[in-house]
Amino acid sequence: MAPLVANYYLTYRCNARCHFCDIWALEPPKEADLETIRQNLVDLRRLGVKYIDFTGGEPLLRAEVAEIYTEAKRLGFITSMTTNTILYPRRASEMKGLIDFLNFSLDGGDAETHDQSRGVKIFDTLVESVAIAKSLGEYPVLNHTVTAQNYQRIAEVAELGLRLGVRVWLNPAFTAHSNYNSKKNPTPEIVQSIESAAKQYNNVGYNKAALAFIEAGGNDTNNPRCKAVDAVIAISPDDKLLLPCYHFAQTGVPINGRLYELYRESEIVEEYRQSQGKLSVCEGCTVWCYLIPSFFKGVDKYWWLNQLTYASEFLARKQFLQRA
Repeated sequence: MAPLVANYYLTYRCNARCHFCDIWALEPPKEADLETIRQNLVDLRRLGVKYIDFTGGEPLLRAEVAEIYTEAKRLGFITSMTTNTILYPRRASEMKGLIDFLNFSLDGGDAETHDQSRGVKIFDTLVESVAIAKSLGEYPVLNHTVTAQNYQRIAEVAELGLRLGVRVWLNPAFTAHSNYNSKKNPTPEIVQSIESAAKQYNNVGYNKAALAFIEAGGNDTNNPRCKAVDAVIAISPDDKLLLPCYHFAQTGVPINGRLYELYRESEIVEEYRQSQGKLSVCEGCTVWCYLIPSFFKGVDKYWWLNQLTYASEFLARKQFLQRA
């Protein structure tokens, strides 16, 4: 079966200093040029990928980001971007119409909370970015990571979304990720708070399969649900195929213009395909950018809950936009 998603890391550079992430402190590798990215996009299309999340770091730090998205749309991909919004006001016009799912990262419902978490003063820029995006006919969503530190304040984020006229998407924080301070996440209290907020506010959404997976204890290496290699292709800024995923990459294989052949025919990809979700680092994992695509592979309760999530979210967004 074809992979569904490409998590394409355009850069590891970041202009925020979030307390829960250390990617901004790492030495960034040399980034692949535009022609290399174009070739990889062609191969991703050949492999059957339908959805590309161009990510980072901060993706808007790439000078050619508009050209990259233009090429992706030309090839027929569904695209997404999550940005901290620092650069969005100055780059919004060139990105108009190129991003199908535009997400603005939000850590709190007020400037003090958000800016403290992000390590820079950007709350006002986020608010400005929402207004700019809406004026351009875009439909931004506030992407809020729910942690052990903020789960009791989800209502404040929901209220901010209502004031700004946008939806809020709640993501439980990852577990067992070496780059994130999330060892206490997620907890049953976090799950309860997310479900409660979604019932109370019509502009709040979350993934039902994700919460069920948390309650089951995350990925079980003896009976793995993760299909990271089958469902997702992860590419690094320096043109490497990351296996089995970015967060727990055991290796990065240089692509060198042969992504199609590498993914379809190489022994190393097959090796990681056979071990996906079974490695010791995979125990208890809840890294949603790989697990949620995995839920589309294989029919079980997580498949059904995932389908229900996206069907209900599509309807909810439509109704919310009609009222906005």
